[in-house]
Amino acid sequence: SDTGLAGGALTGAKSLPQDRNIRPLLDQHLFQGSAEKKIDQRRSKAHSHSLSIKLQEVVQYNTQLAYNAPGARLNMTIPLIEDPDHQQLQRDGHWCVYSPPLIALPNQGFPAKPFFTALVFDNAPLAWPAPTDWQRFRLGIQFERLWQCALVHLKGYELLASNLQVQGPASTLGEFDLIVRHDHALEHWELAVKFYLGTGDTTQETAWFGPNPTDRLDLKLQRLRSHQMALTRTPAGQSLLKTQFGTSNAEVKGVVKGRLFHPFTAWLDAHWRYPETITADHLRGWWLTDEDFIKRFKDSPQRFRPLTKRDWLSALQPSPIDQQLTATECMAALSSSREQYAHHIAMLDDNGVETSRGFVVMAPWLAITQAQDRGL
Repeated sequence: SDTGLAGGALTGAKSLPQDRNIRPLLDQHLFQGSAEKKIDQRRSKAHSHSLSIKLQEVVQYNTQLAYNAPGARLNMTIPLIEDPDHQQLQRDGHWCVYSPPLIALPNQGFPAKPFFTALVFDNAPLAWPAPTDWQRFRLGIQFERLWQCALVHLKGYELLASNLQVQGPASTLGEFDLIVRHDHALEHWELAVKFYLGTGDTTQETAWFGPNPTDRLDLKLQRLRSHQMALTRTPAGQSLLKTQFGTSNAEVKGVVKGRLFHPFTAWLDAHWRYPETITADHLRGWWLTDEDFIKRFKDSPQRFRPLTKRDWLSALQPSPIDQQLTATECMAALSSSREQYAHHIAMLDDNGVETSRGFVVMAPWLAITQAQDRGL
């Protein structure tokens, strides 16, 4: 199991004060280690059934979710979503808020885990925002929209603006992802959801590449710190804040969530090596080349499920039989996609429950990352 995973939903549920009227969502995917639990699956067609599944280490984070009376109307357009999409959007929203942060730089504006676990919903959103076009789905935009929705309902927070452009004398300097009021003070939040695969010396920021190998951890951190989170210090940024919100003083927060994918052998041995700028309890997975994936699992009964980008945030619901693929079937399904660099997949147990996540990388991804490792 993933020894780096911190305590799960049970710990979080027990620690919640009783007077908050909070009913935690004890999702079957929030537990670390093996456990037996009855899952009651309610269907919209007025039928329900329960199934007993074995829960293994999957993802970790404390869950604090308020389910009180329906709250105030959202100040944004949110389509009504039927099950099961709405259930996934709800899980994704909780993941955005309560999953552990990726970056361990609290003194530079990146909140640590206690900041997120202390967040409490005043009222549960009636619906979480769905992408307007699933065919052109962009994960970063969806991450932002889920946070926008959450902030409307988080106790003590007020969302004042989102994607607010900062205009310089000759061009646009950038935009504030979120402008928030908390305890009568102004805050500027920059949001990012990132997934990086480690290769070479994984203690270095330069060794972590995205599924698109042009994306790299050190480059993203540099842009966040020197540009995106620095907008409030520019004359144009301060002028805009003063004009719009009556003050140019704003605390800056960098909210970065995501997951690191370690080389498979290191992941299997729980031999984690990562930069000091990464949180110790970060969400993690594994990666293999396509050749190594087939070599390791070709004759194995292990089952997998390819993940589309809409599945990259929260853990999966138990997969139906027709989505539980052998390694050979999984590679055949992946080869039919247009993705040329890296494919995201979930590893499943005998009941179709997700136990881990990984990437199968192709030759072009490996060539690009190895060239950068050599400084070419």
